[in-house]
Amino acid sequence: MTCRGTIGRCSSFAFVAVLFALVVSAPKFASAIFHVEKANVVVRLPTAVAGAYDMAIANFGSPIYGATLSGKLVYPPDDEDACYPYNAPFPRSPGQGASVVVLDRGFCAFTKKALHAQNAGADAVIIVDNVDEPLVTMDASADDQSVGEAANITVPVGLVTKATGDIFEPILTAGTTILVTLNWTDVLPHPDSRVEWELWTNSGDNCGAKCDAQKGFIKDFKETAVTLEKNGYTQFTPHYVTWLCPPEAIDEPFCVQQCINNGRYCCPDPDSDFAAGFSGADVVTENLRTLCVFREANATASPWKWWDYVTQFEDACTMANGRFNDLECAESVLVALSLDVDAIRACVGDVTADVVNDVLENEQEMQLDDGRRGDINILPTVVINDRQYRGKLTREAVLRTLCSGFAESTRPELCDQGFEDKCLEDNEGSLTCARDATGNGMTGCQVTAETPFFACVCPAGAKLVGEKCEVTNGCVAAIFDTPACACDRCVCTDSGLGKIDCHEEPPSACVSDAEHPGGCWRIGKHSACVDQIDQKKQTGIAGGDPATVQASSCKCPAGFVGDGLTCVDVDECQTSCKGEHMRCANTFGSFTCTCDSGFGKMDDASSSDGMTCLHGGSGGGFGIGTVFVAVLGSCAVLGGGGYLIYRVRLRSYMNQEIKAIMSQYMPLEDGENNGDGHFAAPNGHEDSDGDEESNRL
Repeated sequence: MTCRGTIGRCSSFAFVAVLFALVVSAPKFASAIFHVEKANVVVRLPTAVAGAYDMAIANFGSPIYGATLSGKLVYPPDDEDACYPYNAPFPRSPGQGASVVVLDRGFCAFTKKALHAQNAGADAVIIVDNVDEPLVTMDASADDQSVGEAANITVPVGLVTKATGDIFEPILTAGTTILVTLNWTDVLPHPDSRVEWELWTNSGDNCGAKCDAQKGFIKDFKETAVTLEKNGYTQFTPHYVTWLCPPEAIDEPFCVQQCINNGRYCCPDPDSDFAAGFSGADVVTENLRTLCVFREANATASPWKWWDYVTQFEDACTMANGRFNDLECAESVLVALSLDVDAIRACVGDVTADVVNDVLENEQEMQLDDGRRGDINILPTVVINDRQYRGKLTREAVLRTLCSGFAESTRPELCDQGFEDKCLEDNEGSLTCARDATGNGMTGCQVTAETPFFACVCPAGAKLVGEKCEVTNGCVAAIFDTPACACDRCVCTDSGLGKIDCHEEPPSACVSDAEHPGGCWRIGKHSACVDQIDQKKQTGIAGGDPATVQASSCKCPAGFVGDGLTCVDVDECQTSCKGEHMRCANTFGSFTCTCDSGFGKMDDASSSDGMTCLHGGSGGGFGIGTVFVAVLGSCAVLGGGGYLIYRVRLRSYMNQEIKAIMSQYMPLEDGENNGDGHFAAPNGHEDSDGDEESNRL
């Protein structure tokens, strides 16, 4: 690091640069071990290279835990690194099974490679390491593009060593066929009739797309998790990662704002701004309270209440509405769930005191390797039967993996009926079947227990006649050509044997003048009542009974949060109108953003507020002087770019140090564009064919 300016300033920067090195080198974390979860690539032909080869399971994609996938290795004749979309699909060979595409590591992100291969028809992707090293776990970066790519990867993805690639690729280049079986059957142990699993997570809700996916999983998986827990099939334990601030740094703003209990337990600042917004200390405090909720719920034989608390807290006490660190908001959720508020307060204790908290102390110890699963270094992480899960964080993928942890004779019924996500709207199964590629009308989607875990069938109200689906549900046609079934509030039921029943539903309770329409919250023009007439109609068309659908439901309207029975106004001014010379006025259910006196509002799509306030001169308008100032301001921004970059890089230095340390155990991304056409790997080396150079701040 080159030092310029005063000695004191340089010394301070140097201190920040080594801070995390001190954290990681503390005795408590001295023996960090990252565990790589492995599956097998079993080569069947040619016999000269037959045998099992280790493959590291990626932390994205969809590994088929408990199953196998057989097929043929495919090595692209060009663009072997898959950094650009393929112009044509990979050729398939009848009778040789799945297309397992082999790609080279380098030049672009793992997720980009896998997605391009999948879009060209790959059923599985194997990436060959370009460094002679032990197997590592591939992961996606937390930026929106990488998270988006990872979310769309539905095939299994793995990494093999350079040595393995040196065996496979010359054979494939010579045109010789390699037949393989990818085997995930022995990844998870299944020692008894109960599966034990953990979720390592974080309570912060302002960490980008990856954080949104994590919160979405908790909501989607809640009912499944509670069902498995209540029936004794699983034992679930939540965990939260914290780090320790070195004693000599506890008075630095870096630790004061991100730690509790005098630097013992810390979390990163959610917005990387120590002077504004919510702090890392707020996050670790809520982590602690949530752990105490689990401890109290477990003590009262209702551990599933953790799921209730987390989901209700996420709805009511968010960073967006300014109530994330509001004790009253958190405790109102505790009261609603009949949890002992005093016991949880005692468990949390005084977070400002210089004392050890037994709960968080245990969490830091649990982060370390237990001799089987490795250290916890990735968030979020799912651990099943003491093995770290790798793959997509979705209800379907995690449930399938939990089910593979049961011995065959002890699998719960849910494992045979619970894989519904493939056929949900916009998911792989529903989209594939809706395209009706064969033209036989099989646009319905049915869940199956075998890969790809869905099958295209005749839609509800139709049956297969010969080789094509024909409509048998009279409601499908009646809603168009029968007046008694075609009114705005008419619903139809097919009673079978050619008989249909249509009737008009009563007026919606949501349009009444009642104080609580449909039993929902209402103040003035704002109502949480939602008419469900469309859901009733669709149920009848799909062959179901519209009477099973409630006439209305309760959901807080935009600008409010709550459960629909009670709604609270969101203070949008906590997160909006933050530009210079802007004023925000929160209104009931909305807000207004205006400019200070003497400044005028100009639409600006590049601003998060959609506007910019510019000085309007004595007349309050925009004249030549205003434009001139704006141009000068633009020049000033360009001229001061170096200083701004310097400030941003200084602020993010700690995160860079974290990545540099973690990359010793795993690559977070295969490459990141430096702006010069090269991609820097997370271990500080360029992922290119040229000489490797160290990329440092």
